[in-house]
Amino acid sequence: MGYRLTAFDDFPFHQGFTPFNVPVTSDTHYQDGYYFAWYRPGEHWFCGLRVHPNTNVMDGYAGVVHDGEQRSIRFSRVLRPDYDTIEVGPFRLDIAEPMKRQHITLGPNESGLTFEIDVESPGFPFVESPHVHYRHGKLFNQVLRYSQASRATGWAAIGDDRREVDWHACRDHSWGIRSTMGPHIPVRGVEQEDRDPRAIRIWIPFQVDGHYGFFHMHEDRHGTILDFEGRLEFPDREVPLATARHDFRYHEGTRRLSGGTFTLVDHPGVEYDYEFAVSCDPAHPQGFGYTRGWSDGGHLGVYRGAYAEEVDVFRVDDPARSLGPHHVPEERRLGGTEFTSTLRGPGGAQGMAHIEHMIYGAYGPSGFQ
Repeated sequence: MGYRLTAFDDFPFHQGFTPFNVPVTSDTHYQDGYYFAWYRPGEHWFCGLRVHPNTNVMDGYAGVVHDGEQRSIRFSRVLRPDYDTIEVGPFRLDIAEPMKRQHITLGPNESGLTFEIDVESPGFPFVESPHVHYRHGKLFNQVLRYSQASRATGWAAIGDDRREVDWHACRDHSWGIRSTMGPHIPVRGVEQEDRDPRAIRIWIPFQVDGHYGFFHMHEDRHGTILDFEGRLEFPDREVPLATARHDFRYHEGTRRLSGGTFTLVDHPGVEYDYEFAVSCDPAHPQGFGYTRGWSDGGHLGVYRGAYAEEVDVFRVDDPARSLGPHHVPEERRLGGTEFTSTLRGPGGAQGMAHIEHMIYGAYGPSGFQ
């Protein structure tokens, strides 16, 4: 038959005519996986894991930004027959309490990084609206994601430099067809298609004294909001959000975020004001393996044999340069996108935010042409 059962198949939740390890779609860009981050001023840890059933791969990454440097390890293994063990190389994920607590471990490895962390979330995750995108008639992206502000406890170490962790954190879980996962397959055509209008992406899980929240949005090059959604969670109530305004600051002469404000507005029109300051050099996702960040020039989800692992270390403390892994040509470097920030909320409430911030080309409100 070409497939086999796994332990997951004993549960009565199948959504198709095949076992769980065989998706309904055969698209090689289908994937399912996680992102975790935990942080304090001056230090940002990250890790992730993804399953790519149609390329027979489980892969992931882990790393830290500290003292102006990003240290990353990437790992990849053949998925089958060990489909139902969420572990690759030195990294393991245990879903201790679904939607509540995950236990993540990075054992000894060549990067010198190790950790044992529990990521616990105070409430139910925010389910984002699906992202669906066609290119020349082909389904190019179809992704569903949920996101959570969280708390991380445990320990993490850079070599012998170990720190006890009780820090702010966040996580997401997404699945579906994602064009930047799996083999790079251009989709071409002769007809003129409208360009993607998105010029800026903002994705922010956060927590301050008394409440936590999440919102994300995209705007066009003129600052017009294309999509927005989010929610605030207080001990006694949940507040859906209607829209947001923001005023961001950047390092002079660059597009690297340094701080700013955002105002969240609920449906009755009540406004919640926040001010943030970036407190660590940003994480650069090509070190995770995203956007053809592996040393072979490929994406995550590319088959690399029974097991593959690679480590890189690069500086991230110069806002004026296009930075990333040394093997990625400078003209292809994505730069930093994940920003650890201190946050002051309504009434002076203190906390932190994880700010994913990307600008694609021109963006008039910030003077970027």
